[in-house]
Amino acid sequence: MSSSDRLALYRLWRPQTFSEMVAQEQVVFPLRQSVINGSFSHALLFSGTRGTGKTSLAKIFAKAINCLNPKDGDPCNECEVCKAANDGSLMDVYEIDAASHNSVDHIRRLTDEIVFTPVSARYKVYIIDEVHMLSQGAFNALLKTLEEPPSHAVFIMATTEPHRIPATIVSRSQHFQFRRIPNDEIVKRMRNIADSIDLAIDDDALDVIALLSNGALRDSISLLDQTRQLSVSPISRDAVLTLAGRVPDEFLSETAKAIIYHDPEVLLSNIQELVMSGRDLARFVTDLGGYFRNLLVSRVSSEPEKLIQMRHEDVALLKEIAGDTSSKQLTALIAGLAELQVSLRFSPDIRTSLEIGLIRLTADSDIDEPIVKRESAPPVKAPPKVSKPVEEKVEAKQIEERIEAVKELPKEEPETHCVTPSDETIATDEGDEPLLSVWRDILDALQREKRFDISLCARPARVLMHKD
Repeated sequence: MSSSDRLALYRLWRPQTFSEMVAQEQVVFPLRQSVINGSFSHALLFSGTRGTGKTSLAKIFAKAINCLNPKDGDPCNECEVCKAANDGSLMDVYEIDAASHNSVDHIRRLTDEIVFTPVSARYKVYIIDEVHMLSQGAFNALLKTLEEPPSHAVFIMATTEPHRIPATIVSRSQHFQFRRIPNDEIVKRMRNIADSIDLAIDDDALDVIALLSNGALRDSISLLDQTRQLSVSPISRDAVLTLAGRVPDEFLSETAKAIIYHDPEVLLSNIQELVMSGRDLARFVTDLGGYFRNLLVSRVSSEPEKLIQMRHEDVALLKEIAGDTSSKQLTALIAGLAELQVSLRFSPDIRTSLEIGLIRLTADSDIDEPIVKRESAPPVKAPPKVSKPVEEKVEAKQIEERIEAVKELPKEEPETHCVTPSDETIATDEGDEPLLSVWRDILDALQREKRFDISLCARPARVLMHKD
């Protein structure tokens, strides 16, 4: 077995020129033009999700600016500099992993060595991968060198989290943003790789690989590399889903129909099958939510084939199931699955929580009530209107009569049975004592009993003695 056979496919098929880059034209074109014109920035910042070509393009750019015979901005890969860069022996191109070299000492050592001229190339290129992992002190140490570097030094920084990089670093660099690679570009690239290694694989399998990679070409090629270990030929869509730990589309369809058509027995049987096969239950809930999303798209869209990455027969099945539901019902089910996904994170027993959650969705899935046409009620006749001057006269006359009746009532002075406590005493165990003194003793007793609420409410009260 040769050394190339032991390498992963994504390393064997790493692009070596600008022309071999997949997509990312918004970055490739200006970098190629800068190489052709010979005017480029001393600091570049590449940001984007994983597997979109940031490090590969950084290495291509490092070769292109040092290539002895560039062709339309591409490195020739034939000169001594390009060959040394390809086999990793070029001493003027440094690739630094900031995740493991993130201290101030590492950056200070770099800034001390940068003043020396290149050994064999034209420029010294420092590729700092995952630059957001540098400490704050390391960023401060790099700041001065990045602002005024030597004429022979070029920095290329790559990151997946640009928001964690200080603004002072970003402002001193040219920022290029990498996008997720479209699925059709990924499928085209994987088809070329599969044909070159004589791998028999269906187009549907390549489509699902591209869909699972979520725009990351490296993840797609890695999963394609894993499919070489399968014994089936050609490799099918379900084989790829099984290899990736996902459930087949038929299983998702069966589970979705069990929820919609109120069949908890099938649900429990499917969950049992998931547990015994060792699948990730939380991942299954996410996949099930995506399937209901496809059902919703099939329900509301006239051309769901453009929005759903599935086979034609699977899309036809989606339309059939979606025809028995409503958009309101599917939206409620998707929201319920999202809540179930959150609850599974904190559940001590994921299987039980999943069973209860899906059975609850089965019971609540029939949410659409028939619309009953209500008969229009007969119009209510308005009461006869009374002219405003007449109403005012009647009200004024009634008020005058009530005032006269109140004046004719005899005036009676209310009888009081209460006297002030200063003139009265009350009989106690110690004899007759003033009422006010006894009241104060009561308040003190309440405080000793820690009944402060009653004491505070009763203290401003006026004490009167009632005589029968």
